[in-house]
Amino acid sequence: MIGLIFWFFIQAPANAVERGRPRVGLALGGGGARGIAHIGVLKLLEEMRVPIDCIAGTSMGSIIGGLYASGMSVDQMSDTLQEIDWPRVFSDGPPRADLPFRIKQEQRVLLNARVGLKQGKVRLPMGLLEGQNLLLLLEELSLPAASVHNFDELRIPYRAVATDLATGSPVVLGSGELAKAMRASMSIPSALVPVKIDGKLLADGGVANNVPVDVARQLCRPDIIIAVNVGAPLIATEQLNSVLAITEQLTNILTVRNTTQQLSTLSRSDVLIVPELNDLTSIDFNRAADAIAIGYAAAQAKRRELSRLSTSPDVYQAYLTALPPIPQAERPIIDFIRIKHDTRLSDQVIASQLRIKPGDRLDPQQLNRDLNAIYGMSEFQRVNYTLVRENGKTGLVVEAQQQDIGSDTLKFGMFLAANLKGDSEFSIGGAYTMSALNSLGAQWRNFVQLGGNIALTSDFYQPLNEDQTYYLNPYFKYEQYNLDLSNEDFAISTGFRVYRSEIGVEVGRNLEHWGRLAFGLFYGAGRNDFRLGQASAHEGAFNTGGYSIRWTADTLDNLSFPTSGDTFTLTFRDAMTALGADRDIRTLDLHWLHAYTWGPYSIIPRARLAGKLSGEAGIQDLFLQGGFLNLSGYQSGQLSGQYAALGELIAMYRLNDASAAFTLPIFAGGSLELGGVWNDYRDVTLDSLIPAGSLFLGVDTWLGPFYLGAGYAEGGNASLYMQLGKLF
Repeated sequence: MIGLIFWFFIQAPANAVERGRPRVGLALGGGGARGIAHIGVLKLLEEMRVPIDCIAGTSMGSIIGGLYASGMSVDQMSDTLQEIDWPRVFSDGPPRADLPFRIKQEQRVLLNARVGLKQGKVRLPMGLLEGQNLLLLLEELSLPAASVHNFDELRIPYRAVATDLATGSPVVLGSGELAKAMRASMSIPSALVPVKIDGKLLADGGVANNVPVDVARQLCRPDIIIAVNVGAPLIATEQLNSVLAITEQLTNILTVRNTTQQLSTLSRSDVLIVPELNDLTSIDFNRAADAIAIGYAAAQAKRRELSRLSTSPDVYQAYLTALPPIPQAERPIIDFIRIKHDTRLSDQVIASQLRIKPGDRLDPQQLNRDLNAIYGMSEFQRVNYTLVRENGKTGLVVEAQQQDIGSDTLKFGMFLAANLKGDSEFSIGGAYTMSALNSLGAQWRNFVQLGGNIALTSDFYQPLNEDQTYYLNPYFKYEQYNLDLSNEDFAISTGFRVYRSEIGVEVGRNLEHWGRLAFGLFYGAGRNDFRLGQASAHEGAFNTGGYSIRWTADTLDNLSFPTSGDTFTLTFRDAMTALGADRDIRTLDLHWLHAYTWGPYSIIPRARLAGKLSGEAGIQDLFLQGGFLNLSGYQSGQLSGQYAALGELIAMYRLNDASAAFTLPIFAGGSLELGGVWNDYRDVTLDSLIPAGSLFLGVDTWLGPFYLGAGYAEGGNASLYMQLGKLF
């Protein structure tokens, strides 16, 4: 009898598990990149055959939990997160090479930041980034579950937790688009724009409930909770030494408080796992492998407690079999395409950016590139898609939401340069653009620049067809700038102030996104006012009129620190007395640059050739040289002539990790330059070429590129440069 009783007590727990194992709920906390450690925890739970009955997640925990609940395996998540280009994910829109050509031109003058004007009020963006690429990534990863809109019907019941910005209360998301729910839960305050769902503006769930133990309890009434806390601890007093550190501390205080409250509800039977992430920060997404290993080790440390939940192979297999089948990563045939948007643009203008057509099989990566091309039109806050089934057919619904700040925007431009000789240049500008003025996407842009150089331009850009291949662009521009002459054919050390205005019209063809061919007619007038130095006969009024032909290509990945692509511009300009010019003058101007990169090293050859083909140029038509990376050592525009040439080799080395997200790229570089200006082509000789060079440090800031550099040119011309503004 005693033996029978002893056998019963030994076997009872096992039989209880076999007949009715404890229900397990998983609560995955937020912590940015630290949350990748959840994958390591899941890996050990699978190895120990611990069944999971429901998952609740916040921020990065919502992403790991959502993907796992939808059927993605631990190995798939591990491989995927280590292969992702995180700097690309945490940027908005397509690569620069895929932007519309008009926007590429705008970038050469204007800085990155912009504000909106809506209903007579200034509207600021709600975050540094929209999170467009993050949303598209989540849609691609969760594509197998795209048709599931009730999260109870996922392979494992799931909830994402976000924060209602209006009330500060947690919002539990249990239905809708899985990718959008995960994106809303990870709307990092100030960094990523909040997501609007069901009329609520949702931010990162960590602000209200960073480790959602209560949500997991309500979801599946588990007997045991496994809670994983990956949040960053509070910073010690001695480390609170900057505004950034204090701001981070204030955010962490909210997170730590609600985490402490949630963890205080855990019972003795529950399991708390806290990976020792130490120096792995919330933005170290490039350290995914380290985070996974740390998460696995932390779960290993709790192996004894978790062993109570471990089931036999048969029971675990029965659990897996009872789960809904893993959705297949099917790429369905698209039977119809529907465009949903709230702008003046016609549906066809948006649809023209899509390469997929009815009857094609869905290619998620190509679709993401197409949606980014739509986003790159700069009319939309976000562009995403859903798949629907209607009458037995599969449809692709592309949703494009108008900019929250409105269709009328204000962007700024700034250029600042100084040297050790006491000279400085400063200009600030602003462009007010009214977009989507009609169904084809017309824009009216007005630009004003003040400073050493003054400019006023206004142009109306009208696409002529729905795919925006052809366009018409009437314009007006007025400018003032200083022109210094130091060559003997005109005057020695003579300075002028040039005033000129021009009206014209350009008609052209956009060559997809890589280039443009344009023909223009123009008429202009102005005067050259004597400013300093010796008197000159070149003072006085002038008129010009004629036509131009311009062929431009631009595939650079970055205007300031390019690592791939090239840019090429060939401009032919013919001023004719028959069209109002004072004199006939034909000129040709060629610019070319290409970027090659090996790891952190980049080599950028650059060339310019310009000159008159016939006639005699007035001083207002001379080609200018001088400035940073343009015969460095000379001041901007200090050299002028009817012919100009420049050959240059720029070398750059990236000083910080290119694989890290949310980092400002820092470069060290230098240049070797050879060129000059001449007034007679017969003066162009090897001896007349001016050697020059530079060394510089550059940072690609959120506002724009900033440089500190030193340049030297033959003849003792030396300059130090401090510059904010685009280079190429």
